Amino acid sequence: MDGIACKAISQWTLRTPNGTYNQNEQLGNVGQAVQHHKTIYFSDLAGNHRGRRGLTVAFGPDDGDLFKSVEHLSSARLRKLIGVDSFGELERAARDARTNINHFCKIRLSEHVASGLLTDEGAFKDPLQVTFAGGRHDPLHNWFPYLEGYSPDFVWEVYSRYCDGAERVLDPFAGSGTTPMTIMGLGKTGLFSDVNPLCIHVIKAKSLARTLSQEKRSEYAEKLLTLVKVAKDKAANHPRHEKLDVSYRATFGKSEFFSPEQYEAILRVRSILDRIGISGVRQLAEVAAIRSLIPASRLIRRGDLRFKREAEERRGTENFIEAFSASLELIANDLQELTPSDGSIHQVGMSALENRYDDNIDAIITSPPYLNGTNYFRNTKVELWFLGYLNSKADLSAFREQAVTAGINDVTKGKSNRRDGRFESRKLDEIVREIAECAYDQRIPAMVRTYFNDMHEALRPAFAALTEHGRVCIDIGDSVYGGVHVPTDQLIVEIGERLGFKLKDDVTLRERMSRNGRKLRQSLIVLEKPSKGRVERISTRSRWQSFRTNLPHRKPGMAARNWGNKLHSLCSYQGKLKPAIASSLVDIFVGDDGSMLDPFSGVGTIAFEASLRGAASFALEISPSAFRISHAKLSRQSRSDIEDVLEKLEAFLSDYRASDFEMERALQIRFNKTLDEYFHPRTLNEILGARKFMALNDCSSPAVSFVHAALQHILHGNRPYALSRRSHPLTPYAPTGPFEYRSLMERLRAKIERSLDVDIGDRFREGHVWQMDATDPWPGEINNIDAVITSPPFFDSTRFYLGNWMRLWFSGWEAEDFRIQPQKYIDERQKTGFDVYEPIIRQSRERLKPGGFLVFHLGESKKCDMAEEIEKIAQPFFRTFDVFSESVEHCEKHGLRDKGSVTAHQYLVLQS
Repeated sequence: MDGIACKAISQWTLRTPNGTYNQNEQLGNVGQAVQHHKTIYFSDLAGNHRGRRGLTVAFGPDDGDLFKSVEHLSSARLRKLIGVDSFGELERAARDARTNINHFCKIRLSEHVASGLLTDEGAFKDPLQVTFAGGRHDPLHNWFPYLEGYSPDFVWEVYSRYCDGAERVLDPFAGSGTTPMTIMGLGKTGLFSDVNPLCIHVIKAKSLARTLSQEKRSEYAEKLLTLVKVAKDKAANHPRHEKLDVSYRATFGKSEFFSPEQYEAILRVRSILDRIGISGVRQLAEVAAIRSLIPASRLIRRGDLRFKREAEERRGTENFIEAFSASLELIANDLQELTPSDGSIHQVGMSALENRYDDNIDAIITSPPYLNGTNYFRNTKVELWFLGYLNSKADLSAFREQAVTAGINDVTKGKSNRRDGRFESRKLDEIVREIAECAYDQRIPAMVRTYFNDMHEALRPAFAALTEHGRVCIDIGDSVYGGVHVPTDQLIVEIGERLGFKLKDDVTLRERMSRNGRKLRQSLIVLEKPSKGRVERISTRSRWQSFRTNLPHRKPGMAARNWGNKLHSLCSYQGKLKPAIASSLVDIFVGDDGSMLDPFSGVGTIAFEASLRGAASFALEISPSAFRISHAKLSRQSRSDIEDVLEKLEAFLSDYRASDFEMERALQIRFNKTLDEYFHPRTLNEILGARKFMALNDCSSPAVSFVHAALQHILHGNRPYALSRRSHPLTPYAPTGPFEYRSLMERLRAKIERSLDVDIGDRFREGHVWQMDATDPWPGEINNIDAVITSPPFFDSTRFYLGNWMRLWFSGWEAEDFRIQPQKYIDERQKTGFDVYEPIIRQSRERLKPGGFLVFHLGESKKCDMAEEIEKIAQPFFRTFDVFSESVEHCEKHGLRDKGSVTAHQYLVLQS
């Protein structure tokens, strides 16, 4: 058979669970021409639970432009363009046209491409598009049934009509990820956030599938199919997951969502999943498991999640192992069918009420929660429990606190008060008043008001983030409560116009009916940001470039060891950032009247520089020793208050005699030497007395902290001010020289007098510091700030708790604390992975103003490139403004024999 005859053969491929039938298989390598393929799924080719079958259309060398036009389209869109709903229809249509199926498909697709593919008249004609069911046959879409979502086709049509050419598209209410996944499939960048961690889990699994290489997708698919055999044949041999059982009882009490048999199978499958070594495979398998939970339960989703009624129970319940196996096969089949995308997908936060976006977003396509009473977290509580996010009854409430108020169970007094008054509207006031007069539950009017306050907060950062003429496309529905119509679409338009948007379009997607027979509608609102010019941070970038080029802290003047305000030396401290560097970073990113946070404050160097300029400064510090020093420096001191503390301390010491127990506990501290080898016995007794005095006094008092910081400074050193024998002022090396009594009060008063003489200027603004772990939730006072600037412990440097051991002991640590407490410190935790920085980065994004900066001063060594590792963690939340390294091999070691193996300081600058 020659090459001409070959072209007459029907070229189509039918993929089946048992193999692939290709009528032109033997000709695949003829001429070695480039050929592309696109699979179209048909419901009448779905043989059994092993997965869907698809027709794969072949595009030859002459079809390159046509393939580029359709390669991103979903199966539903392709079926619609070809003009068929089933494979049977396609066969008949091709037969009537007297051509083969492959050629018929390409002819019909070419006709639509030539005519523009999409016309205004054809948009949104299919009501199914605007529901989740509209994409049920598309790969990835059906991995998790998120009933509140819409179809990929809908996203494609919205994008084509209103956002064509947009490179970066955001969905702040991402749900199961239809918007960002569709945008990614178009070769663009899909950005997303969602407050529900279940949704984040599903989206990340889908994006993983889309970004895997063909080799990896095949490998993962095989492993998922192997897992099917393990689940079916060996699940009973695996132990039940006891921790999951405990969390079920603690969260759901006596509620029995599953039969005993299905519940046991679920616990054993959880144990199987935990033993999967490849994280990507485990992530995909977890999606298969959560997809199977409700079908195997006594529950059913009918709007909200509820127990099945008697008639529904009679229809039976799926077996969990069978449902799980079918879901694994579905995902494995999709992995084989997917094609890699040139696009990308990034998480930009969680709660839309707290997100601060990049100022380079081209469009937003989203469907926020409807004001319909749906409890979105309650509807996913079983899946959240399985993934480990629910461990008590209070956990659901904690999630609802972060979400848009869309149901009466979301309404709490504290939540309503915190979010009240953000959107003032006469129309809303009238609606709320009417509802209050007839509502059966007074939470309903509160829900309505808080919903629109929340939507105002969700849309507010979008205006600042969007580029000129950027569009916000919102799928939304209106509501009726107590016979009172709530025109959600109109009120959201009002919110948008208040923020500065202009209404571009308002399209009815489909009509609905309320329970009392009132006609409602689902609509698409399109808002546009007018052309007013974007505000560029030119001064910030130019200042930063100047810093990079000139490195002012290495020039004469600023390079001096004692440069800066003298209170920087209130207490010496190993690992302290050079004040000259802190000053430059504050100048660049905060300015005189801005606001900033340092989550690793240490002795408050960065925050103190901000306070000196009149900026609002916030600081977090886990170490009790460093916290006292930061607190002292960030407070404007009163001489009379400090004198009062000194008098009380002196009176306390006059009668103090350390007990045998106190002395025994103190001598258990053994680093370099025991404490009694550093001090004359009388001096040691006074130090023990001062330590006890500090423990008994209010740590929130600035005067007490100031005295405490001064005492820390004079504890050890090589100058006459020190209470110890000759040692080192930064870290207490083994002492030398004779024992001699050194009066604590005499040296303390001298140190304090020198420190109080320091002028901090009229512009000084008191800062706020909290003693806490920076990875824990931050105080609410830290909000809408200009910058987060910090220098966390370097990966391969000396341990802070060892370098400052005597000051930590004086601040309350006992011998056992030196064994236990360091495990909480970031310098120890980061050795097992830089994921420890995720809550710090995430919270920075939530608390920063739009366009604000997160600046890390880091240490680079041969063992670790900290900037590279932290930048990876930050990708879902920030874009990289700059990274550069400054060699420090020239730097002095301050007399220390070992300051770690850091060879360069790195500056990682991220922008929100």
